[in-house]
Amino acid sequence: MASAATPPVAPCGGAECPSLQPVNIAATQGSLNVTQMQLENLSALVVDAVTGQPVRGAQVQFYTTAGRLLGAAYTNYSGIAAIAASENLGPGTVQELLTGYNAVLVGDGIHTPATAHGAITVGNDWVPLGSMLFSDRTLKRDVVPVDWSR
Repeated sequence: MASAATPPVAPCGGAECPSLQPVNIAATQGSLNVTQMQLENLSALVVDAVTGQPVRGAQVQFYTTAGRLLGAAYTNYSGIAAIAASENLGPGTVQELLTGYNAVLVGDGIHTPATAHGAITVGNDWVPLGSMLFSDRTLKRDVVPVDWSR
């Protein structure tokens, strides 16, 4: 789904399209699981800039800061569009994601175009052995004596 393309340029915005409804968009903090190479929790909230009501059914596209398309989703009843990109994220994409991502609401003829930037945290699902507590007392409890005298 990822392609080396730049975000589309909106046909007009704000004062240039006075009949369009202004919106506010906010991107959440996403996460990149480097063990599974999976991008998680990318989402954006789109609301009407005047009423504060959620904008439903608007398409939001998610891009790396270098312009690579990660995916797209439509806003739900609450005005939230979300994706998880589990496809093969190559090393170049990982480097791009260190600077975050952009959520873009492209002008749809009803709403003004808008963009928000979201940060991405990098982590993994690996648990270091040092964080687990082991005890030789626990191990000794499981030892069963064996009588070899027979």
